[in-house]
Amino acid sequence: MSKSNIGKLDVVSVFLAWALLVIFILTFAYLKMFAAPDTSASPIIYSLGLFLGVALIHAILAYFNRCPHCSKCLTVQGFKTPHPASSGSWSNVVLRWFSGSIICIHCGQQVNTNGL
Repeated sequence: MSKSNIGKLDVVSVFLAWALLVIFILTFAYLKMFAAPDTSASPIIYSLGLFLGVALIHAILAYFNRCPHCSKCLTVQGFKTPHPASSGSWSNVVLRWFSGSIICIHCGQQVNTNGL
């Protein structure tokens, strides 16, 4: 599998994880406010399980989605502040991935996301 496809799958898994987190929160809030006390908690468990599964997929794919200049993970920031040349945090990298070009948050170099 090519590096650009791994990057695309990684970013799509982040988007999916964000959506599943919102679904989990909305499901929990809905069941807490409107459901009868004896209602099954299985929708909460399923949505949390899906979220954690997709988050694990992202963690695995992020390890292989690396900057060609500094070899650090493009979608993992850690505790260090981003490089001043970058446009923000790892979430900006994810949001701009499909534009074709991003700036690495670790080294500040331009990365072509279509060809890596």
